[in-house]
Amino acid sequence: MKIMCQEYYDAVVRYAESIGDCTLQECLGRLERWGQNARQVSEIELYRDFAPYSFLFKQRYADGSLGVVGGLVYHGSPDRSCCYTLEKINGWTLHT
Repeated sequence: MKIMCQEYYDAVVRYAESIGDCTLQECLGRLERWGQNARQVSEIELYRDFAPYSFLFKQRYADGSLGVVGGLVYHGSPDRSCCYTLEKINGWTLHT
C-alpha cells in the first residue's frame, strides 16, 4: 500500500487505537488483499479525504491504469462523512 498522506494516516491510526476500534485495520487489510489479486498485481494508493478520519483510495496497476476507486470512510458520532448508508455504522467502512 502506498500512503500518500503519511502524517494524516499516522494520526488516524492513533485515533482508531485510542477509541479501541479495529474496523480501520480490517478495512486496510481488505484493501491490501485487493492489491494482491493473482490475475493482475496492483498497488492501493491512500489519500486524505475531506471527511474527518477518512481516506480516498485508488487501485493502480503497473501500466498506470486504475482499478477500483473509492473511500475508506469513518462514520463517527455525529457522522460527518456525507456518505449514505442503509444502516447506522460506527467505525470505518469501504465505499466504492
